[in-house]
Amino acid sequence: MRKTLLLLTTMAVALLLAAGMAWAAPGPPTVVSTVPTSGATNVDPTANIRAKFSEAMKERSINTTTFYLLQGHFTAANPPSSCTKPPVPPSTTPVVGPCPAPVAATVRYNADNRTAILNPTNPLLSGTEYTAVVEGTADGDYVAVKDADGTPMLIAGTGDYIFHFTTGAS
Repeated sequence: MRKTLLLLTTMAVALLLAAGMAWAAPGPPTVVSTVPTSGATNVDPTANIRAKFSEAMKERSINTTTFYLLQGHFTAANPPSSCTKPPVPPSTTPVVGPCPAPVAATVRYNADNRTAILNPTNPLLSGTEYTAVVEGTADGDYVAVKDADGTPMLIAGTGDYIFHFTTGAS
């Protein structure tokens, strides 16, 4: 009887621990920092663009479809369909139109420091604003970077992690 009770107690504790671990599972991955930082000015036109993630990412999910650069300032991207540009005064209505083609680049992932590196094929234009996009899943295009377990990045609102910077003189 004691053996059965001990066995049942051990199994119950194991099940409770497993359930607790599943309940406390980490959320979707996030971008924790970028280089350059959003809003940076005088960025070297030959610089690489970097996005560091909160956890290890699935290397195959990080490519030129999920991490890319657009010339101009956009608040939401959803290639190939549409982008939203901020309103131009005196208007207060954002302008929705087609997204420009991404800037030609290569993308690689450094698993040691959980960083994706976007390296433009040619130097960027001097004195030009750029929008970098790391694809998340909430924008409905079903394209997203994913962590090692396959969980897609989820950004409320736009669905994508978007940051802007302006290049300086070359």
